[in-house]
Amino acid sequence: MIQIALKELRTGHVLAKSIYRDSGEIMLSAGYRMTPDVTVKLTEIGIDRIWVQEEGLEELEKEDLISEVTVNQCVLLLRRTVIDFRKKVGLVLTKPEDVPPSPEQILSKPEEVKDALNISAFKKAAADIYQELKKSDPSLLFITGSRSLGNFFQQQSVDCAVVAAQLAKRYSFPPDEIEDMILAVLLMDIGYILMPEHLLNPVAKLSMEELELKKRHPDYGFDILRICNVSLVCANVALQHHERQDGGGYPRKLKGNNRPPVRVTGAAAKGVINRFAEIAAVALDYVSLIAPPPGIQAQTPINSIKFLVRLSTARLNSAVVETLLSMIPVYTAGDRVKVTLDPSGQYVGYIGIVMRSNSREQNRPAIILIYNRAGEKIKGVSLNLWERRDLEIKEAKLGEVATGEAGGEEAGEQASAEEANGEISVEI
Repeated sequence: MIQIALKELRTGHVLAKSIYRDSGEIMLSAGYRMTPDVTVKLTEIGIDRIWVQEEGLEELEKEDLISEVTVNQCVLLLRRTVIDFRKKVGLVLTKPEDVPPSPEQILSKPEEVKDALNISAFKKAAADIYQELKKSDPSLLFITGSRSLGNFFQQQSVDCAVVAAQLAKRYSFPPDEIEDMILAVLLMDIGYILMPEHLLNPVAKLSMEELELKKRHPDYGFDILRICNVSLVCANVALQHHERQDGGGYPRKLKGNNRPPVRVTGAAAKGVINRFAEIAAVALDYVSLIAPPPGIQAQTPINSIKFLVRLSTARLNSAVVETLLSMIPVYTAGDRVKVTLDPSGQYVGYIGIVMRSNSREQNRPAIILIYNRAGEKIKGVSLNLWERRDLEIKEAKLGEVATGEAGGEEAGEQASAEEANGEISVEI
């Protein structure tokens, strides 16, 4: 199978991974033969990349840390929980003239908030994720999540929880703290649950006033979690995941010390970012880069590494970033690559797919070439770069073929540079 941009979809492509509606029902099952009208339907729900079967790639298996089934079950559970809460507190309007209650009005009734929010659903999702991650190797990090507009925040929170848990494992957090980390990250954006509906569209263009309201979600999240008697760890992650190491974040202008997030004895220092929140912040920025909202260009692993390095020290804890960088595989199964060096000249410009990553030397995976330099489909040519030391490759962006690469890498760098001047997390 191979991941393709929706613009590449052609009649006859066979779906390799099922596509789900926001309600959790299957919209298109794996094995469905695609038709021209499908592109319109997928665009309507905000899906811009899909997995399809490809001749010669039958043996490719994604190196996911948790199963597609578990991800979809967690996303659906969290979405239903959010919808139920919003209905109970009067945020789901039935008449155009209805006025929703403000966040402050909702929080002024703590017993109603406590009764309306099903925290046990988040705990179940955290437990399910933890059980699958227990058997995973924390040395490499594989995230391959797709995005739809309706479930964006839930999909993002699951991916962030996986990244944060793997980082916690690398820092030898005990099992109970790893599970706390997962739950905290699943709940860190819970403050958005109090926002008006139009603010929950991750690609909506908002006024300055609306952006300022969205920036209140850490405070709202903290209040909700304390009302619901959720642990202080979870509440602090909700409150602090947008703080910066240099003190320029929000809402409390806390500072970090760019040290490894390990437990220390004695009282916690005042004005310092919580170690769980520091990990959550790194996880959020990384996931925002590689799996952004539909319609926004996803960054490749190499570009995301460059971006994280720029954010390190001033915004993100440099020790956590350094640990994460060692876990990001340069190439993972399903990634697109282009041959840039071949002394014989035979394969230069050819486009291929990574079949297997290589933990020993990450820039030398096993690949299969499927397009020649003219962009024409060819019979697959399998190459193991661990053995073929004379060949060099670079990443190829989704939708890129040999003839359409002009400016590709530069465009990616420009996009990163532009995003570096603003928020790259859920505020994209």
